[in-house]
Amino acid sequence: MLSHHELATLMLLRDTGRHLEERDPDVLALRRYELVEVRSHDRQGLTVQLTRRGRELLQRLHLDGGRLQ
Repeated sequence: MLSHHELATLMLLRDTGRHLEERDPDVLALRRYELVEVRSHDRQGLTVQLTRRGRELLQRLHLDGGRLQ
């Protein structure tokens, strides 16, 4: 089960694509659940991105930024 901090971190990544610290405790937990991944970019350094599994979770929770029907 995700904590409210971890869920907020997922939504933050969805909304802004902000660069988060890969060692942040919430990011580490989300990586363990395979909801985010850390990618290396030559010029930008490391970025944290949602995985397909992370996007699907947000969709199931109706937190994907889309409109409810």
